[in-house]
Amino acid sequence: MTRSIAEIRVHAISVPLCRSYWMSLEPYTRAAEVLVEVTTDDGLVGIGQIHGRPQDQIIGLLRDCVGPMLIGSDPAATEAIWEQIFRLTYSRGSAVFAASDGQPHFGAGVKPQLMAALAGVDIALWDLKAQAAGQPLYRYLGGTEPSVAAYASGGYYGPDGEPAIDLLVEEMTEYAGQGYDAVKMKVGGVALDDDIRRVAAVRDALPDVGLMLDANSAYDVPGGIAAAKAFEAFDIRWLEEPVAWFDPVHGTAQVATSTTIPIASGEQELHRWSCRDLVEHGGIRILQFDCTRAGGVTDWLKVAAHASAHGVLMAPHHDPQLHGHLLAAAPNGHVQEVFPNSDRDPLWAHLFSRRPHVEKGWLQLTEQPGLGVELDRDILERFSTAPPVVIEAAG
Repeated sequence: MTRSIAEIRVHAISVPLCRSYWMSLEPYTRAAEVLVEVTTDDGLVGIGQIHGRPQDQIIGLLRDCVGPMLIGSDPAATEAIWEQIFRLTYSRGSAVFAASDGQPHFGAGVKPQLMAALAGVDIALWDLKAQAAGQPLYRYLGGTEPSVAAYASGGYYGPDGEPAIDLLVEEMTEYAGQGYDAVKMKVGGVALDDDIRRVAAVRDALPDVGLMLDANSAYDVPGGIAAAKAFEAFDIRWLEEPVAWFDPVHGTAQVATSTTIPIASGEQELHRWSCRDLVEHGGIRILQFDCTRAGGVTDWLKVAAHASAHGVLMAPHHDPQLHGHLLAAAPNGHVQEVFPNSDRDPLWAHLFSRRPHVEKGWLQLTEQPGLGVELDRDILERFSTAPPVVIEAAG
């Protein structure tokens, strides 16, 4: 008997943080996501997570367009469902959500939000497929080992965007003490001389720990080259997103060819075609495609396969409870980003009553079917900003 999708339930989650965590160009002040639950007619529930904004647009697309399309569909038909939703971005179906008061093309449309909505649904469907097979997702995808190397991500600027070197060193040292053999910190938000002092202080405190730098697209090409050359002295494992939004491929390649530091990028990409360009023309060594932001598992698997064929490693952004499964199944799976500071990532710390855990720098996946996560319903209700949106068959 073929299962069908009976209900889609959408939760808007937002948690104010206890302080501002400054990246290079903007502060991180709230932990927010859209959570999607897809329920089948025989009671299986798949969970998907979306990191995108604005939340109201993503939820509106799920409520008014994507969700109703999927009620009654076979949840195992992930390729067909992905194509059905993606086609809305380049067909007359987009007229449903692309209307604007001004000239067409110029600012109309919500393609990033649609790609985010697609991601949430697609992730939930893969959770359902693995549950139906009675396997954890990583095994369903062909993986055999339930552990993935992890690194501790943090190293933000101070609450007002200041260098905050003492706070930075204390944080990075604490992560090393928890057993992480690699840590990541921010650069690009202050004068280069100040960032050099920050990086030098961490390297002096942790001479034997892998150190990654994340610029969050802070530099133009000359600035990125200058920064990369300055950071080479500190034995940097990778420099992430060195180039500003307007030159993400060829500008990144110019930085990559100017430095001995491997370049990482891709967490902001929306689909496999832009990831293709990064792999083939961007000079990157590490690809960080985040399938909770766009595309879901279906597209991530295609991105990883293309990267593997070009000798590029996968190190996805955020959400270890999902991306850990994908890394464990990918031949070019490299390392998973984890945010150990519960003040910075209260969702990882509190939203799940069951999830993978990190032990001495390794993410340990569960053997439960699917993603193997269980939501803490009390915390979900506390973190939700509105009642859930429920999509089901009419009548």
